[in-house]
Amino acid sequence: MTLKKFYTLVLIIAAFFLTIGNFIFYHSLKEAFLSLEKEAAKNVVKNVEIYFTKELNNLYGLAKDWGAWDDAYLFMQDKNPDFVSSNLTPDIFPNLKIDFLIYTYLDGKIKAGGLFDKDTEKIYVNKELLTFVNFLVKELSNKNLSSIKKLTFFMDKPLMVAVYPILKSDYTGPKKGYIFMGKFLTSEEKKYLSNLLEIKNFQILRSSGSSEDLVFLKVGFDEIVLEKPQFLNNKTLKIKVFYPVEKFLIKSIISILIITHLSIFLIFSLVIIFLFEKYFFNPLQNLLKEIDQVKKRRKSKLSSQYPTKEYKNLAVTINKALEELSIREKIYTAIAEKTENLILLFDRNENILFKNVLATRYFNSEELKFLIKNFLKKIKKLKSPVNITNEIQIKDTWFSFRTIQVHENLYLLIGQNITKIKVKEEELFNLATHDFLTNLYNRRYFEDVLERTVAASKRGEIFSLLFIDCDNLKIVNDTYGHLAGDEVLKTVARIIEENLRKEDIAARWGGDEFVVILNHCNKDCGIKIAQRILENLEKSEININSNKIKASVSIGLVEIDGTKEINEILDLADKLAYEAKRDGKNKIKTHL
Repeated sequence: MTLKKFYTLVLIIAAFFLTIGNFIFYHSLKEAFLSLEKEAAKNVVKNVEIYFTKELNNLYGLAKDWGAWDDAYLFMQDKNPDFVSSNLTPDIFPNLKIDFLIYTYLDGKIKAGGLFDKDTEKIYVNKELLTFVNFLVKELSNKNLSSIKKLTFFMDKPLMVAVYPILKSDYTGPKKGYIFMGKFLTSEEKKYLSNLLEIKNFQILRSSGSSEDLVFLKVGFDEIVLEKPQFLNNKTLKIKVFYPVEKFLIKSIISILIITHLSIFLIFSLVIIFLFEKYFFNPLQNLLKEIDQVKKRRKSKLSSQYPTKEYKNLAVTINKALEELSIREKIYTAIAEKTENLILLFDRNENILFKNVLATRYFNSEELKFLIKNFLKKIKKLKSPVNITNEIQIKDTWFSFRTIQVHENLYLLIGQNITKIKVKEEELFNLATHDFLTNLYNRRYFEDVLERTVAASKRGEIFSLLFIDCDNLKIVNDTYGHLAGDEVLKTVARIIEENLRKEDIAARWGGDEFVVILNHCNKDCGIKIAQRILENLEKSEININSNKIKASVSIGLVEIDGTKEINEILDLADKLAYEAKRDGKNKIKTHL
């Protein structure tokens, strides 16, 4: 076999293994990218569940407000003939953003209300509604439930429904019937939620399966389709989500990596073939000596004084390689300057060997030294090769820093601006923990805080709880409409927030009720803050259609001293607020 044929055979074998390697490399990268996208799609399903849970809680709170109401209680006993004309009017449905509102007797017979037709603006009752109501009443009876809130299907459309017993305003009975409130999932709401979560679409479907596991129906570069059975813990429902995949970006990255892989292989193969073709032993020894001198910086390039033309060309080639190496160093520097990431190269002695423009844009020299010093402290604690990732907020910007050990005494710091990601996380957190009308914390978040507060009180810390109930809100709603009532709620929320300390927590409990935890504040301290809220509400005015309204509240105050459980505290505060309202309103009642 000639040497030329040998080189050709080696090249063919190398090309074969390279092709196999690239095929495996491509599919490995593809699976890795799609695995990340699948995790992101799972998080989207969780966020959809959070959204519908919040909407169901809001609808349930609304049904509770309209169910526990003296006027409705009298109406169900035929003692309030003006109730329907005053409250069950066509304009109440768009104001409350619901599609049906029904009052029934305990046996399911409809007393008043019905479905609302948005086109004709009329309230009507059909057979499907009668069947649906009777089904829910049977569910209440069979399961021994007092109320219902769930997502279901009605008239072949997804519907959020809440059922609550008709009680007096102080939530005492006996119950005289039920109130049914329903809200269809509209295409506008689906579009809004899809845009918010950055997905193509989602569908709520009927389900008959018993499995709770997520099912991926499609995983591809164009989209990921997955189903979640038992949506909202309902065995009859499932949700299908169509999650978009950034196909162009993923394919571009994979293509670039493969092309780079091929290019490196081709360059390496050509260099190896060239060296073998020009192989002669003695000139090679001289060449190695010269190379050693260049390595030790005694020479900058090789000489061309060799006995054969082949080695003269080899020397020239090596000299060109040295020049190209210098050029590449300049190119790498230029790339580092143009990248969107912050690049910093430093050693164990805190010396900065390289920094790109972004590093100097975000940090001055002292800040860079401080940053490097902190990373070196963490590096010294590690025994394995250094690879540290940290998220740090600097001024108004969030960075994800990764420190890589590139040499025994050399470290590369790469910083990526993740401010947009953090802003999106904050938006989702606020959506899950805040009341949409008043922007105060919602009931779920407050209950978590109260649980931690009661635990702290048992360790000797003192807190106070204010239970704040708006006075005359029903009158405002009946006189000026529910939009005016919303303005009253927002004004009360604003006054509460303005008169609290930074460490205090305020939340909307539901309907026209608010709750406040006063941190490290005894009863006397709580009275002062509650009095301040009343005084500032007295000074405020709300203009509604040229009419001036003054908001007022009744406040129940309970000291959290470690002797009471959560339910005792809330029940006592609620009763005190009720006593304050009964004694003339705009008052504060405390527990002796």
